[in-house]
Parts: sequence; C-alpha cells; structure tokens
Amino acid sequence: MKRVHELNFFVKLAAAFAVMLAAWLMPDWRFGLLLAGFSIGFLRLARVSGLRGYLKGAGLLVLLVMTSWIANLLLQGQPLAAALPIAASMAARLLTTTAAFYFVMETSTPGSILAAASAARLPPMATLVLSLTFGVIPMLREDLERIADAQRARGMEIDDVPLPVRLRFALARGIPLLVHAIRMAHAISLSLSIYGFDMHRKRTTWRNVGLLVEPRLPSQGSAE
Repeated sequence: MKRVHELNFFVKLAAAFAVMLAAWLMPDWRFGLLLAGFSIGFLRLARVSGLRGYLKGAGLLVLLVMTSWIANLLLQGQPLAAALPIAASMAARLLTTTAAFYFVMETSTPGSILAAASAARLPPMATLVLSLTFGVIPMLREDLERIADAQRARGMEIDDVPLPVRLRFALARGIPLLVHAIRMAHAISLSLSIYGFDMHRKRTTWRNVGLLVEPRLPSQGSAE
C-alpha cells in the first residue's frame, strides 16, 4: 500500500473528486455510512501519517454536524425518526470528503506536486497554487499540533474537557496559527522573489512522472 503514496498527484486528486461525488450523489444514508467507513479503512490500510489526529477532528466534525442538523430539522417540525437519517447522511458525506482529500494532502509532497504539474505543462500560476494549497496545509496542521502542545504545557487541557471548553480552547489556537500562516506566506513570497520566479518561464523536472511519481530518475548503474 505504500506505493499508493507515489501515485501521480493528479490521479490521486481525480480519485478524491470521484469519491466525493459518489458520497454526495448517494441517496441512501446507509450506503453513505458504508462509503465513509471504507474511506477511513483505506486511510488505515495506506498508513497515512497523522491518522489519529484526523480521527479526533473528524469525530468532532461528525458530532457538530449531527447536532446542528438534528436541531435545525426539529425546529422545522421534522420528527426525530426522519431527522436522524438526514443528519447521518450529511455527516457521512462530509466525513468521506475530508478523508479523500486528507489522503491527497498527506501523501503529496510539494516536490511531487511541482513535478506532476510541470510534466502536465500547467501554467506557472496554477502550479504554484496547487503546490501551496496541498503542500502548506499539512505544515499548518503540524503547527496547530505544536500550538496545542504549548497550550497543554501551560495548563490548558483540551482532551478530557467538556465540548464547550474544548471549542473555546480550539478557538484560542486560531490567532497564533493565523499569525504563523501570514509569516509563512511572506517567507514564501520572499523566497520566490529571490529565486527569480517568473510566470512566463516554463520549468522542467528531474522526476520521472507517469502513473507513479518516482523520487528520482534511475542512474546509469541501476539501468544496467
């Protein structure tokens, strides 16, 4: 399953969109739950890094979606028996969607995205947007985990606390994360300027890009 990580970025992206469409077009909530379980199981089989943290966030997302949809439908006069399947269907769709794109983000390095985009002859700006979008988000997630560790060190326990307290502490992470994201964006733009990024100049790649993105071209010795 580790070879799945080396699939071409656009193959993984197309597969994620296909899974997302299947989740949102599936009418029955039972099939939606089955697809969501399959997506989580695939992440485990593929040994995607940071799965435990993702599952914690996904559990919180499912809880919030179920609570908000059930409350909204009850206020509209729907019986609980009819509100539960609708809320479960929506939660399963969001869980499947996040799992699909989580796999893409966690298994695609900025270098592999740049290589695939260069091989596809995408415009420089599209290449830059793709690499930053799917490459920076895992970095921000690691920063969020470090902020959470700093909160724990200062006595802000965020694991074994009620949900309102957990949400309040989670919001407290947003400001330092936003500051770090702005600083990172400034550093990236400065690096692009230093290295002479030009939107009108085509780039080449040293990677062997096909169905799989090989980490390096085979040497002459290995080819023999």
